[in-house]
Amino acid sequence: MGATNTFLLLLLFKTCLSQNLYHLFKQINEETGNFSTIAANLAWESSINPGNPELPARSAVYQKNRLIWQHNTCDKLATLHNRQSLNSTQQRQYYLLCRGPEFTYGETRITSNLYEELQSIYSDAEICIPSDSNTSSNNLTAVEDAILNYLSNVKQFFGYKYGDSNLFAAKIAVNRNIQEKEMLCLKGEVDFEKMMAFSRNEEVLRWLWQVWREKIGPPMKEPYRKLVAIENRAARRNGYSDIGASWRDELEVPMLRQLCRHLYEEVKPLYRLLHGVMRFYLRRFYGNIVPERGAIPAHLLGNLWSQNWEPLVDLLLPQTIDLDESIEKLNWTVLHMVRRAEDFYQSMGLPAMTDKFWRESVFARENSDTRCHGTAADMFQDGDFRLLYCSGTSKEDFYVLHHELGHIQYYMSYEHQPPIFRQANTALHETIGDTIMYGVLTPQHLNRLGLINDSLLYTMNVEQTDTPMIQDNNVIYDNKECRSEKDKDFEKTETKDSKETINDVFEATNDKDYLVMKKLKADYLPFTKLNENIKDEKFDVPPPKIFEDKDISTDSVLLLKTALNKIPQIPFSLLIDEYRWKYFEGSLRRENRDFWAMARELQGIAPPTVRGEEYFDVGAKFHVPDNTPYIRYFLSSFLQHQLFEKLCKAAVFGRRSVDGDVPDTISLTRCDIYGSKAAGKILKDFMSRGHSQHWREILRATLGEDDISAAALNRYYRPLYELLEKFVRAHRVPIGW
Repeated sequence: MGATNTFLLLLLFKTCLSQNLYHLFKQINEETGNFSTIAANLAWESSINPGNPELPARSAVYQKNRLIWQHNTCDKLATLHNRQSLNSTQQRQYYLLCRGPEFTYGETRITSNLYEELQSIYSDAEICIPSDSNTSSNNLTAVEDAILNYLSNVKQFFGYKYGDSNLFAAKIAVNRNIQEKEMLCLKGEVDFEKMMAFSRNEEVLRWLWQVWREKIGPPMKEPYRKLVAIENRAARRNGYSDIGASWRDELEVPMLRQLCRHLYEEVKPLYRLLHGVMRFYLRRFYGNIVPERGAIPAHLLGNLWSQNWEPLVDLLLPQTIDLDESIEKLNWTVLHMVRRAEDFYQSMGLPAMTDKFWRESVFARENSDTRCHGTAADMFQDGDFRLLYCSGTSKEDFYVLHHELGHIQYYMSYEHQPPIFRQANTALHETIGDTIMYGVLTPQHLNRLGLINDSLLYTMNVEQTDTPMIQDNNVIYDNKECRSEKDKDFEKTETKDSKETINDVFEATNDKDYLVMKKLKADYLPFTKLNENIKDEKFDVPPPKIFEDKDISTDSVLLLKTALNKIPQIPFSLLIDEYRWKYFEGSLRRENRDFWAMARELQGIAPPTVRGEEYFDVGAKFHVPDNTPYIRYFLSSFLQHQLFEKLCKAAVFGRRSVDGDVPDTISLTRCDIYGSKAAGKILKDFMSRGHSQHWREILRATLGEDDISAAALNRYYRPLYELLEKFVRAHRVPIGW
């Protein structure tokens, strides 16, 4: 009887404890949801109207209340954790709620002011120069002319007595408050990015690249140092070595640094090929300013940060598929583009955007202070999901809209979860929209949208090539013999030859046209020392075609454009956080020069001018002053291919559980997932778990994989890899830097 009573008392105690813990975590989740709602509203208002004088006081009240509550709650949960009283779900909620840096109230107020200072430096950046007329920043040709005229005037007036006249012109524009009746003003990263993609004038590009970093970097250096010092103290208070260790913990990837380097090495063969071919064509266009071997000048890659080379596709292809032109001809509006993006998700069985989304989202700049960097917001209220993006109607805008709607689909999928689980591993969160975009860019869907016609839709595959040879600087080697085990995903596979090509559509420029264009280019770029001191006659003939006639197809052109857009982002995203991790650790000897040493190692790029320690060039990217970790985008570059391949299999076979590979007769670049409910079920399952499980468990349950791998990415780009190898072999293009 005594033993029975003891057992019953123990059972009663455990039952009561379990019920108490259930109610405790229910209350904690309710309070978490309330704080999340307040935080979301503050974040939204600070983006829409950052000058609102009420925001600092409201933010201070929120931070104080949240800190006191979280400190008390985590102390209570730590005691229960140490007593081993929590079940697995409660353990995970405790971990998610209480990880990360521990700030004091005083520290949160200081960091809030530093965040605002850094954001203002970046978001409010504006450069104005004298102009012959009030030039709109949207008239890119007029903007380029105005910049050239400004540079010419500076050079004429000051000569070279202050050294590099281009750099001096940048310093004048930054440091002098020029008062003229007629001005050209470039505001924010959007205006600079448009010009970096548009211009082919080396002097203009160099000035844009320099003046952005002159404006952003130096004033950011000291507040960023103060911010990191406080964040490091807060991170150490919770057991981390520095804030970088806290950031890495958020991803729940053991040995994250080693994994990232391994993934980089896996994709490096493809990146090196793309880099070598791009350097080859840039040298043909700009001359000796681009070295035959070594790093590419960073300002010539069509992007403010050298992370997206797609704007340079016209240097590689005589004619290309211009989706921007197609969008313009169709007179698409921003609203039309949002509806088309929504339609893709809906076609897979995912929900439509909510009424509050359409009522509260912002698709255009409401005032001059609005911070328009693309942002998807979960307001933690029923059906309240919003998008802030001052969108245009370009292909890049179309991508951003799909990307941000991917975040919102994620929010809607895990809305049913307890508030602590209403989040997800950030690498997974960044994966959804980009995965969908591979489906959007298939010829079938582009034709469905009216962006390409039937003649482009029905041109198919390219013919495979023999094993080529690659030149690595001064070394010629047989690529098959020297290929490492990591390159096995690029081994040759036979595909069916296509009798159809699009030579009629992509007609190569002949020699006469090329020489005329070259003369016009030289006349139009009077301040560029184009091809100076070049005596090799090969620069006076058209550059060779990147694809042979039999290899030109809609698929190869679209794949090249995608690769130019996506592949350079991989080393760039690794650079941004590898550098910051070292910054947080205090292991950098020369902060800015070390940044460029790492950029050369990972990206194979070099600055166009000497960059001393007075600069803070890493701050030229939004996510640095925004204090947002960037390695999530690196990991997402691989995860999105793993997910897309799984969705492709479901779309092809009509069911989610498929063993084996996609049939050889179906190219991944033509895998049309639009309308596939089977693929949509995988996506819904992937997202609906939120943060309730470790990311490995989610991958295992939904994709049948338990690690992040480069294999799917390499399979996707294998046809392009082989075409680039063929080109490199035929023209003995140097590879490496």
